[in-house]
Amino acid sequence: MDDFGNELPATTAQHVNQRFSEGSQRMAGIERELAAERRELQELKVQLADLLDFFNAMRGAFRVLNWVGKVAKPVAAIISVGAATGAAYSAWRGMR
Repeated sequence: MDDFGNELPATTAQHVNQRFSEGSQRMAGIERELAAERRELQELKVQLADLLDFFNAMRGAFRVLNWVGKVAKPVAAIISVGAATGAAYSAWRGMR
């Protein structure tokens, strides 16, 4: 027995030590699970970054296609006027 009167009985000390040991094992398991979750989150972060890069590239591609469409409308009108003029000229030559 110690001089201060705060010594635990042997069974209580064993019980406390057992609970500390169980708590340490449980904490080690939690830390392992947390490390695995962090690895998975890092992998998901990389995949998400790749996906966002793809979507940004596609947004740029659609902008270019939109510009091409805006340019194609007047070009198509010019070509159709040229074709109509050519057809009218051919018809006029054929009538002479």
